[in-house]
Amino acid sequence: MKIAYLILAHNNYTHLKKLVNALNDGNGVFFIHIDNSLKLPNTLHESENVVFIRGPKVSWAGWSTVEAIISLVRTAASYGFDYYFFLSGADYPIRPNSFLYSQLSTGGEFMSIKKGFFNNKSEWRFKYYFFDGFNRRNRRSIKTVFFSVVEKSMKLVYQKKSSPFKQIYVGSTWWGLSHDCISYLLRFIDYDEEYTRYKRYFKTSWASDESFFQTIIGNSPFYDKCKTNLTYQDWSTNPAPAWINKNHIDLFKKQTEFIGDYGNIMPFFARKFNDKSADIVESIERELRK
Repeated sequence: MKIAYLILAHNNYTHLKKLVNALNDGNGVFFIHIDNSLKLPNTLHESENVVFIRGPKVSWAGWSTVEAIISLVRTAASYGFDYYFFLSGADYPIRPNSFLYSQLSTGGEFMSIKKGFFNNKSEWRFKYYFFDGFNRRNRRSIKTVFFSVVEKSMKLVYQKKSSPFKQIYVGSTWWGLSHDCISYLLRFIDYDEEYTRYKRYFKTSWASDESFFQTIIGNSPFYDKCKTNLTYQDWSTNPAPAWINKNHIDLFKKQTEFIGDYGNIMPFFARKFNDKSADIVESIERELRK
């Protein structure tokens, strides 16, 4: 089972190396997107099965995230793998790698996906216009304040027309897709006559990475093959998701299956971690991955 790990990373390179080392069992290649403005992690730069992809700065909730994912997908697909997993550099496996292969042996697409809108993934994400290229979380930034005012003003005047697809699908950013499904995605992006209108619609939507790929797959034959994804996140804190801690490890010891918004999930990955999570990572290796 050959796997492409598509990783979007910004910082915490010490943890990133641990993530790669944990998954690096000879069956995977790691495609890591790093912004042009950032330095490459020296500790991984010379690894034979690590491919770095440089690109424009990725802004949270912006279209640039989708562009980075497409870049990762396009590069990895040219090699040809059985599965492609999109991960954050803040992820880490919580089970032995054999646990992942066992799930992949059942086939299907590991994408948490749902038709229409629900909870925090509501219609306003698509109905109004949103922009990219600024840090939404830095509310003291003049650039952020300016674009926030522009977006609020446009809501009073402009609304988008309907989506190129009759049905919009939403879901989790993180997924694992088969080679056939990835090929279908790229064919739509590269050749479908509706793609220009489709891109225009999602380019100005909020957090398109949680709907762009999901809507393509939801309106395809692969939708019926979708299972929940394999990434655990704890949304009970504010801000969320929570940092993985000892309480989570105790929870993972007790159960392997969890109930989520998209159905039951048997996670192999969890997020989130950072360079300060060394003790937690060691505990996971010792108590869960052995």
